[in-house]
Amino acid sequence: MPTRRGSLHAAELDADAALARFVSAHRGQLARILSRGTYLDDDDIERLLRLALPGVDELIGLLELTRLGEARAYEDVVVDTAPTGHTLRLLAMPRTLARMAEVLDDMQAKYRFLAQSLGGRYRPDAADALVDEIAGDGRRLHALLRDPDRCAFSWILLPEALALEETKDAIAALRANGLSVGDVIVNRLTPEPGGPCVACEGRLCAEREIVRAARHAFSDHALRLLPALAREPRGVGALRGLGRALSSNGVATATPRRRRGRARSGRRAPARRAAALGAWLPDTLQLVLFTGKGGVGKTTCATALALALAARRAPRRVLVLSVDPAHSLGDVLGVSLGDDARHPPGAPAGLHAREIDAPALFASQRARYLAAVGEVFDALRGDSSFDPAFDRTVVEDLIDLAPPGIDELLGLLEVVEALDRSAYDVVVVDTAPTGHALRLLEMPEAALEWVHAFMEILLKYRKVIGLGDLGADLVALARDLRRLGALLRDPDRCRALVITRAAALPRLETARLVRALNRFGVTVGGVIVNALTSGEPLCARCRQATRAEQASVKALLVDLKDPTTIVRTPALAPPPRGVRALSRWQRSWELMSAARG
Repeated sequence: MPTRRGSLHAAELDADAALARFVSAHRGQLARILSRGTYLDDDDIERLLRLALPGVDELIGLLELTRLGEARAYEDVVVDTAPTGHTLRLLAMPRTLARMAEVLDDMQAKYRFLAQSLGGRYRPDAADALVDEIAGDGRRLHALLRDPDRCAFSWILLPEALALEETKDAIAALRANGLSVGDVIVNRLTPEPGGPCVACEGRLCAEREIVRAARHAFSDHALRLLPALAREPRGVGALRGLGRALSSNGVATATPRRRRGRARSGRRAPARRAAALGAWLPDTLQLVLFTGKGGVGKTTCATALALALAARRAPRRVLVLSVDPAHSLGDVLGVSLGDDARHPPGAPAGLHAREIDAPALFASQRARYLAAVGEVFDALRGDSSFDPAFDRTVVEDLIDLAPPGIDELLGLLEVVEALDRSAYDVVVVDTAPTGHALRLLEMPEAALEWVHAFMEILLKYRKVIGLGDLGADLVALARDLRRLGALLRDPDRCRALVITRAAALPRLETARLVRALNRFGVTVGGVIVNALTSGEPLCARCRQATRAEQASVKALLVDLKDPTTIVRTPALAPPPRGVRALSRWQRSWELMSAARG
């Protein structure tokens, strides 16, 4: 689209299509490498190339962006990345590319050795060129991300304590990886109200503390402040105005007017009924998945509901589990959490909380598999058609070719184990934001495909090396994946709750998320519309916001089409943290409509 001083183009990258183009363009070379480096036949290789690769599509998408920047088709490329945890994982992709190149090169090694032994020399071909291309892509991507003259990172946060803590961790992680961050942008700051307003005054007090802490934490960064707008900035005109505000030196934080008495927000509307859990969540429930767009309060809602479930019927054993790489569960509860389940002080006796260390979990599993491979090869007596030095490397490399995101899936499999051991009655899972939550729900089927493919590969070697403990481990993994898939699709035992805000963009994403969950066969137990404006008196701006929120909720009901439970939660400033505040806030939730099913 034309602008006053240039032109702007926008695209939503279809990473799946980018991956399909990559595989299609290189199918011949990939098949050639697999045939040279493994015992697979043509049918096995074709099956391997058809497998879903959750996570690899994003890697290929990042390469597309790199090539777009290098092609100089545009002077600037602005990328809207995934939320924190998966952005940090995505920025580690250059190492993934380098490892992919190493694995493919290892598969070529045996062929090169045989060619040199039998023919006296080896001539590189198109397969070697592909290995070099992938390795080169990794090096160029690594260099681009770390070149401050060509790549700049801007970090955006809401003026809330959880967002501030997450930003501190993220910027520290970027620095540790040699990546520099320029601007830090605090978005949606409350403007000074035109009159008395309990909602604005509460937010202003809380936000002022966050901005002060941000100035201290990011003293070596340019801190830009953006005001909350009366209407969402949608369309070129509105976005142009926001861009002007962003390119300025920022805005001053408003100071709340002093008023007599104590400002209160989150007062329950008398016309609505409290969201009693029994009215919309069945007693048979074992797994609750909290899903939603980043920044809508998913972790806070998940923790509050877990506390309510634990207090619902004693003794009730509830585990609230975070599988989001950017953990905020401990911040919400106000306690330090790790990979071991812990009882938060002050919580019901049956409640435990845990932040899954997915990379460590996968590293442990990987080490177990590699040890099993080592035992098998160490016991090998030799075979005329088998070269232990080369083939052992290939089998070990195949373990490294597990789909990206398998570490998070192994974390979710901990749910199956916890329920199987009867350690807990209910597990509440705080998932990653929308796109990656859907990837995680895809993973049981995709990973099961990979396990079957890997077992087929191992069966090619069975006559020579046997399977040992590795075969038993893979059978157990396949069994757990099938059980997880069955649990996710059982409406009596599993429900997904979608968290949203009463605004157009979160509403549209919520409707898409609900449809996607339905396609996966996961029952949606309700939609929680979080942080609605409430209290009296309200200023003209907040009264307008309240009317807009009501219209958004009505539009959401139309978007969802089927009867769906809608739960409303009031906005608090600052947002609730700690066991007491979360429990008190959850009791103020309001049920709008009857539960489906």
